[in-house]
Amino acid sequence: MRQHRLTDRARSASSSSCVVRNTWHRPSGRELTVDRPKLATPPETSSGSSSDGQQQLQQQASACPFLASLPSPPKVKIPWHKRFQQLFAPQQFQATVLGGSSSSVVQVDKAIGFTNFVMPSDPELVRDAFAGELDGTTLQSNIKSFVALMGEHSLVLVQEPRHKYLRGLLQPAFSGSAISGYLPAIQALVGRHLAEWEAAGEAGVQGYDGLKLLTYEFIISITLGREYSRQEVLALSEHYKQWTSGFLAWPWLDLPFTAFGRSMRARNALLDHFQQAVTAARSKLAAGQQVPGIIGSLTAAVDEEGNSSLTAAEDEEGNRLTDLEITENILLLLLAGHDTSSTTLTRLLSVLHDTPEVVQQLRQEQAAVLARHGEQLTAAAIKDMEYADAVIRESLRLDPVVAGLFRVAAKDIDMGGYMVPKDTPILLPLHHLAVNDARWAGQTGQEDPASFHPERMLTEEGRQPGAQMPFGSGPRFCLGERLAMAEMKVVLALLMRQYDFSVDNNTEWMQAVGRVPKNGLPLKLRRLAQPVAAV
Repeated sequence: MRQHRLTDRARSASSSSCVVRNTWHRPSGRELTVDRPKLATPPETSSGSSSDGQQQLQQQASACPFLASLPSPPKVKIPWHKRFQQLFAPQQFQATVLGGSSSSVVQVDKAIGFTNFVMPSDPELVRDAFAGELDGTTLQSNIKSFVALMGEHSLVLVQEPRHKYLRGLLQPAFSGSAISGYLPAIQALVGRHLAEWEAAGEAGVQGYDGLKLLTYEFIISITLGREYSRQEVLALSEHYKQWTSGFLAWPWLDLPFTAFGRSMRARNALLDHFQQAVTAARSKLAAGQQVPGIIGSLTAAVDEEGNSSLTAAEDEEGNRLTDLEITENILLLLLAGHDTSSTTLTRLLSVLHDTPEVVQQLRQEQAAVLARHGEQLTAAAIKDMEYADAVIRESLRLDPVVAGLFRVAAKDIDMGGYMVPKDTPILLPLHHLAVNDARWAGQTGQEDPASFHPERMLTEEGRQPGAQMPFGSGPRFCLGERLAMAEMKVVLALLMRQYDFSVDNNTEWMQAVGRVPKNGLPLKLRRLAQPVAAV
């Protein structure tokens, strides 16, 4: 457990010209010194990199003598052409940056088109960076291209205290009771899509596209509070696909002929659709009608003519959500509620195709779940699917959808015994930490860290988070984590109960939102001669 106390070294610093508000001390001896935050926007581009062997960060001397006495993190030199791995192969990029160093923190210089950053290799330092917004250590990164694509009012970008308020409005839609209410719709939707895939026969379907369509139809329906026709889903899905392609587009220029510009136009098309839904929802509220879905709670928070429930949705200053805040956060919900599930399930189908023993174990678990709960996938049935839970978490360990995230130092900080100046971007290497988790280091055979072995997640150690943070950590921990896990378990349950399947694994995996199969993962479903029955 983290101990909060001011160490002797911090007291010494406090008595000088440096004010240290709080120091985090861990058993390892590393300390993280924090102070009041100030909004920082890391540079998007630079005309060049540092030409001196002395660390770039040390050139920004701290006003605090204690922090100024600390060394800068050791520098790792990355050739400019390899910086593109940061976008298109983040797993390899993180291994390149951290692989040759034993330091708990390293730094990489600016390069043309790329910002400088520090990268911690210690999971506890990464958790501290996630939690830093609560105590003034770090801020959410405001990289210009990301802000343009997400919108400055997106929950993922707004700072405290507005972040806490927005999150509070969204939280009820992802509570246990809310998810329990979604389960019948999820089961019906998944059952319909699986039947469609089976009907394709030997021609099969593109597994990745099929799963994207399934998860997209679900998240947009519960968010906007109505059922969508297949034609509507496909049309919106095309805009969504074009929008998300902008996260890997380079250069980040919003021009008619650039990939980034096309992504921004798709974003505007989605926002226009959401605005129509918001306008319709506000009209219903004005007429005294209820508005279903997540949009109902969000629009209620902007209707000036509402009842007492609207007053409760105000923040401490009496502010309510604007239309733009609503539409930009619907955009975030689609991203968070769609890609994590579809990308993880695609990877799972690929892995399960090659591990029949895991498939058999999943089928046995479903037989037991059927015996205890019947065919309906209730919250209790989902909770009893411990092996399915382990299968999903093991897949996320080897291949997290979000490979890395940026934060920004809100002030000069002591990170792992190194001085990191205010405004410095901090790249959190989630993939590298997960695959190099110390819990599994040195194991061989089936338990080798590189092997897919769900049973490791059922051990006492495996039930702890370790270095694995696929849904983030701290105040921005993914709101939809439980919903995503429930949705993926429903897919696995119905697939295991009723179908045999095969995929074409002869493919490369390329970076998109997560790693996706270049061949689309051709998938064939065949109904089991004897469906799994209760035992």
